[in-house]
Amino acid sequence: MSTELNLPFEKLIKGQANYKSDNLSFNLLIARLQKKYTANQTQEELKSCLQEMNAYFVKYAVVAAKDVEALRKL
Repeated sequence: MSTELNLPFEKLIKGQANYKSDNLSFNLLIARLQKKYTANQTQEELKSCLQEMNAYFVKYAVVAAKDVEALRKL
């Protein structure tokens, strides 16, 4: 996954942007990572959350294609 989505991912994780996907698993991932980052707001935790978000999009690229396009606009 390219790093172009790191900024939108970071906004989602920090709660600075709202996004609702049609994909339940992605919505759950967002909620879990937001909670994880809120509990420990360090650069290391943010990096960990970004890696997990990127891994999700690599693994589920076909299913998440619609979300990728929407996230680019955040």
